[in-house]
Amino acid sequence: MLKKRLLLALFCLLESSPQFLVQARPLPSQPARNSPAGQRLNVLLLFSDDQRADTIHALGNDSIETPNLDALVRKGMAFTHTFVTVPVCTPGRAELLSGTSAFRNGVKYFDDKLSPDLTLLPQTFAQAGYLTWFAGKWHNDGTPEAHGFKIARRVFLGGMRAHEMTLKDGQRDVTGFSSELFADAVIDFLSHTPNHPWFAQISFTAPHDPRTPPGRYQSLYDPTKLPLPLNFLPEHPFDNGEMTIRDEQLEKWPRTPDAIRRHLGDYYGMISNLDEQVGRIFKALDSSGQAEKTLVIFASDNGLALGSHGLMGKMSMYDHSVRVPLIISGPGVPRDRRTNALAYLYDVYPTLCELVGIVPRKSLEGLSLAPIMRGEKESVRQEVFGAYMEVQRMVRTERWKLIYYPYLQRLQLFDLMNDPNEMRDLMIPWRWLNTNWYKPSGNLAERNSVVDQLVSKMTAWQLSVRDSRAVLVRH
Repeated sequence: MLKKRLLLALFCLLESSPQFLVQARPLPSQPARNSPAGQRLNVLLLFSDDQRADTIHALGNDSIETPNLDALVRKGMAFTHTFVTVPVCTPGRAELLSGTSAFRNGVKYFDDKLSPDLTLLPQTFAQAGYLTWFAGKWHNDGTPEAHGFKIARRVFLGGMRAHEMTLKDGQRDVTGFSSELFADAVIDFLSHTPNHPWFAQISFTAPHDPRTPPGRYQSLYDPTKLPLPLNFLPEHPFDNGEMTIRDEQLEKWPRTPDAIRRHLGDYYGMISNLDEQVGRIFKALDSSGQAEKTLVIFASDNGLALGSHGLMGKMSMYDHSVRVPLIISGPGVPRDRRTNALAYLYDVYPTLCELVGIVPRKSLEGLSLAPIMRGEKESVRQEVFGAYMEVQRMVRTERWKLIYYPYLQRLQLFDLMNDPNEMRDLMIPWRWLNTNWYKPSGNLAERNSVVDQLVSKMTAWQLSVRDSRAVLVRH
């Protein structure tokens, strides 16, 4: 009863506040370490599409070839536990642009528009005197130019199409494979870089389906030799609220090992081809003479299931969907370091601002990761939250994850320290099943105590963001 009263008081307090969202304090203005005196760093932001966090060789996937991303890992710092709030392309991109969650920026699904009261990442850099430049997939409302980019080339407006495409580049048409077209554009930009600071974003459409790797990448991976995901299932154990969306129809039910291996072979081929283009971009950056004064960031908008938990798409609260790669390198960033500190994709915005010495004109929901890079803090967050439409909610700490399905009034609980692949749902008594796959560990009292704590965290977060899907389930 006391807990309910405290939550009700919190809700009333938030409702009466003119700033309903708790915001981060403005970042201090300070030049990035190791940068030339009086000169701000450039920013090169590489952004992929539908790339799981576990698809980089140097970060533990021995089945995939990513030599250029591996080199970036060695040169910089990998944030291995970075998450998006909503695992869908448009919301993920909006979180990167806005420095805020989907509940603040207004983009919770494909066709939602960015809130007009936001100051977006490219706008902040443009206001600070940067040349802002964009190429690739723009999957938010409007155009790149309307949201802060001064120059945009070879822009693909939309969600997906065949990777062999024709795009406008000024007054001419260019045709080719998407990743190569976008890489060519930024390579040309890097050969004519201005003397003043620049912010360049390249948003690839790979490895989003249709997964049609070009040339030698079609046969780079032998599907018969690829291991299945450790959490592969033929079908998801229950209806999670989004079982028949287009992504899930890319393979028939039940999923078979051979079919999933074929999908993985194509997926890895797309990523390896993307990696080759990243290598070409790095060579052009080195040739430009500006590599030593440029921050390089690699990230993606969401993950993908591809057979994990019997799913194919991204619309779930499992780590394979909500977790994304994030690598940052350049002046002021430690080399060859990895951290499992919890982070959001929207933390990139304030992090870049602090690294280059810009103070955003508006406070951000994201938190700078720079203190972790400097060794001042081990983490800036104790938990992260997720949501998908009205059907799924999630809270995750370093050890525990609780997923809530409002329409089912159902919870899942995973002990990530002992079950990183989320294979044993501790909310399900083992005797209900004909398999030990879900067999719980620990006693009931301990489990319920953990659930109570996580439900309280999730409920407080939902109140703070005005989420209507409050946790009402009883366990």
